Amino acid sequence: MLRTLALVSSLLPALSPAFAQMQARPITGTAKVVNGGPGDQTDPHVSGPLVAYTNEVRGTSEIRYHDLVTEHDAAIPNGGAFDFVSDVSGDTVVFTRVGASSSIYTFDVVAPGSTPVELAPEQGSSRRAAVIGGRTVAWQDFGFTGNTLQPEIAAFDLDTGTLTRLTEDALQDRTPAVAPDGKTVVWAKCNTQSQACDIWEARWNGAGFTTQALTGTEGEESQPDTNGEVVVYASTRMVDGVSDRDIYWKPVGGGVEQRLALPGLDANPSISGSLVAFERRAPEKNDFDIALYDLKSQTLYVLTSGPENENLNDLSMSGDGTVRVVWTAPANGDFNVHSFTFQLPSERPCRPFEEVDRLPIDVCYTPDDWPLLTTLEVTRTTGAPNGAELDFAGKGVGVICVDNGFSGLPATSGWVWLNGHVKVSPDQFQKDVSLIAKGMVMATDGHNTLTAQISGKPGTTFRVRVHGMPPVCEDEDEASEPLAPDAQVIPGQLVSPMSLEAKAVSPLTFVPDGAVRGAGPIPGGCSTGGGSLALMGMMLTAVWLLGPRRAFVAMRRKELRRGGRAL
Repeated sequence: MLRTLALVSSLLPALSPAFAQMQARPITGTAKVVNGGPGDQTDPHVSGPLVAYTNEVRGTSEIRYHDLVTEHDAAIPNGGAFDFVSDVSGDTVVFTRVGASSSIYTFDVVAPGSTPVELAPEQGSSRRAAVIGGRTVAWQDFGFTGNTLQPEIAAFDLDTGTLTRLTEDALQDRTPAVAPDGKTVVWAKCNTQSQACDIWEARWNGAGFTTQALTGTEGEESQPDTNGEVVVYASTRMVDGVSDRDIYWKPVGGGVEQRLALPGLDANPSISGSLVAFERRAPEKNDFDIALYDLKSQTLYVLTSGPENENLNDLSMSGDGTVRVVWTAPANGDFNVHSFTFQLPSERPCRPFEEVDRLPIDVCYTPDDWPLLTTLEVTRTTGAPNGAELDFAGKGVGVICVDNGFSGLPATSGWVWLNGHVKVSPDQFQKDVSLIAKGMVMATDGHNTLTAQISGKPGTTFRVRVHGMPPVCEDEDEASEPLAPDAQVIPGQLVSPMSLEAKAVSPLTFVPDGAVRGAGPIPGGCSTGGGSLALMGMMLTAVWLLGPRRAFVAMRRKELRRGGRAL
């Protein structure tokens, strides 16, 4: 290995670290005014394409809902009552209705003939600030104590009709939020002077909710939200002798706290998936804008930049990567609801080709941001050689890594084929070789077949890993698809969060799917094929390589079956 690596390295320029000079991908989306009619449209909340908001006109207040796809907009019938402060999950809207009492109602926007339904009716109830996640509704309830300075938090199960009191103390419990699956409720708990506020959580344990504090005396925490994995909140603290308000987060259940350390003032975070929307006032501005931070890619986006305050934000990320952000902004003396819709870019920021171009052996030792596409393991028994085969998706340049002796003795003879082409041959399997690395090009249609065969001494084994190249930034001079006339391109900025325990830049908050743990340097020798220049050359030979793929794959399957080999 050392001689081969030294020879290849002498022909190549020095390579940059894995994450050096990464470029954040921009987002491209469409902004619109959800409702800019007479009066004030405020406090929007969103779930998928459905937005719920408060509409106040001439002393009346109603809850309206708007479909961002169909443009359908309608009011929830209230019979002259005063409805305000809504939330939405799926097709269900919850809100506060004030009449003879202050009660919590739900409304199904798709059920034919649907009418608002009061939850846990109670004469003279005093409830407000309803929020919903899945089939769990939580609210602030003043009825338990009868004291306006001692609100408690309650949770209601829409399926069982069960009401659960989550707090019981002489403190102020406020601003609840519910995870999308309904199993976690978070809120702020303050003293009777609305100070010394901390973040608390209640988690469903199968029989009830278990509550605990997430923060302590670090600062003044407020405005929590959760996606069921992470709890985000705003906190005012003394940082380097100066009072500063930033966005913080912790795992549900507790753990290392992280801070998004930005100059200026940041508040009111909302989270969906890996994205956190919040209100941001930069040092050079006197108003708040709507910002977005991706916990996975550690990328910051500023969605608005007007001279007015944009606030009361919320967001929703769908399973297909569609993201919808909503907020309130003033115009002509009134308030209107706005939205911005875009498709989430790749989780990994792109980098120039020269920054991702690495030796195959380096990728196999330390994959870093080269995603794991598939693995295949073969073990030698007795009789005819043993084989295995699978199909996987992937395009472009990648690396094949063979971990020899992965779960047994090192193999002394074997083959590895990709799309009918030999990538590893028997002469590369040696007793003192524990890692074999080969550069390769995957099929242009994204459909690939990986085949492996092992022979020799029973009990020997090896594992094959396939890693793909991470996203490469397009050349600015390359032609791109034309943007829609109303599309907006929002640039991204890479910003690493700070771990408050280590006081240093933290790693990625979310471990990318498919990361191979423990795949660092493997004792013993290694074999490598193809350096970084070879990877570039692979692009030029891709068409030739793919020619006989299908015929060879079919032939190999027949051979393996005739030999009684496991597929």
